[in-house]
Amino acid sequence: MKISLLQRSAVKGIRYAISALFVVLVFSVAVMAQESGSINGTVTDPNGALVPGATVTVKSVGTSAERTVTTATDGTYLVTNLQPGLYDVSVTATGFGATTQRAQVSVGGRLTLDFALGLGAQPTATVEVVAGSGGVEVNTTDQQVSSVVTNRQIRELPTVTRNAYDLVSLSGNVATDTSLRGTGFAINGQRAASTSILLDGAENVDTFTAGIGQAVPLDSVQEFRVITGNFSAEYGRASGGVVNVATIAGSNEFHGTLYEFNRISKLASNGFDNNANGIERAVFTRNQFGYSVGGPIFKNKLF
Repeated sequence: MKISLLQRSAVKGIRYAISALFVVLVFSVAVMAQESGSINGTVTDPNGALVPGATVTVKSVGTSAERTVTTATDGTYLVTNLQPGLYDVSVTATGFGATTQRAQVSVGGRLTLDFALGLGAQPTATVEVVAGSGGVEVNTTDQQVSSVVTNRQIRELPTVTRNAYDLVSLSGNVATDTSLRGTGFAINGQRAASTSILLDGAENVDTFTAGIGQAVPLDSVQEFRVITGNFSAEYGRASGGVVNVATIAGSNEFHGTLYEFNRISKLASNGFDNNANGIERAVFTRNQFGYSVGGPIFKNKLF
């Protein structure tokens, strides 16, 4: 009898776990639109005429995941819900040579990538990294004003607190706020509490304090976008600005970090006020250790 109860309990637990996983996956798809990027553009022939019905394939360099669309009657295409990362975009059409461009899609970014096809069946592939790779983008799609804090900046810039949200200060039109609301910064001249904070597309706001709901380890952040003005209705309640964080996703390549950050008083100077009042420099030692690791569990399927 006891074994039977244990078995029933185990089965029930597995069912609950599967149900919870299903809800998480469905919810993740539902909120992805806010944190994901998109690629759009126009396909033309050598004379500049629009090419309808061309096949556009977007393939993730890291995971080999593919998305395919066809151009509309006006030669335009749009691929949405792309996670931040590097993509190979290929275009093929009957009577034209295939061509490929490499694009860096940023969190919440709207990247425009146009193609001019060459005549003949021979491929005319051109691989290049376009907008988004350096954190500076030229937005030709909408009126949004924003900037991206890249993974390299997050990894290499000094942060005493090891808090990724401290780097919101790199964006324009922000000011430090001591109210402990939002991300600690007033954006676009509004209160810090008026900042919408997103984590992988889901709201990451403590509704009681209007502060950060869930702290994010610095090592897990891929990049984030700070939107300071003219954002669309998809971002909801924010009246000041939006901080849109994307975490690092796995890929087919193993990668990781191992580090120690050290601060000791012997390498620090005394403060101005201490010097003015004859107070000696305080003695302190601080060591922060950490590591991260990522990679494939099943190649091209689970990371």
